[in-house]
Amino acid sequence: MFRRWFSMVERCPRCGLAFQRSEGFWLGAMAVNIGVTELAFGVFVGVALAVTWPTVPWLALTVAGGVVNVVVPILFYPFSKTIFLAFDLVMRQAEPQDAHELEENDPIRPTRSSPGDPSPGSSEPAQ
Repeated sequence: MFRRWFSMVERCPRCGLAFQRSEGFWLGAMAVNIGVTELAFGVFVGVALAVTWPTVPWLALTVAGGVVNVVVPILFYPFSKTIFLAFDLVMRQAEPQDAHELEENDPIRPTRSSPGDPSPGSSEPAQ
C-alpha cells in the first residue's frame, strides 16, 4: 500500500480499489492517529508519575511528553491509514461504481479489447 513511509499508492495493487474513496477521506485516519498518540502519551505520563512519585521531575516529564507527542504520530502514520481503510471497508462496503472500477482494473480477468475478441470465459477462438 505504501511506496515509502509517507507516500501511498493510489489503488490497491491486488484488487485495484481506489484508496481515496471520497473527499476528506483521510480525516478518519488522522483521528485514529491522534487517538493512538494521546493513548501513548497518557500511558507514558501515568507510568512516569507512578515510578517517580513523590519527587516528579516535571521539566523532564514535560519534555519527554512533548517528544512522545511528536514521534508517535510519525511512527504510526502508515498504520493509521491502513487501520482506518480497513474500518471503512467493514462499515461501508464497496459501492457499485467501485465494483465497476475493480472489474476494469482486474489484472487476472482479461478485458474485451475489440469486437472480434471472444468474451471472457468463452471457448471460441478469436478470428
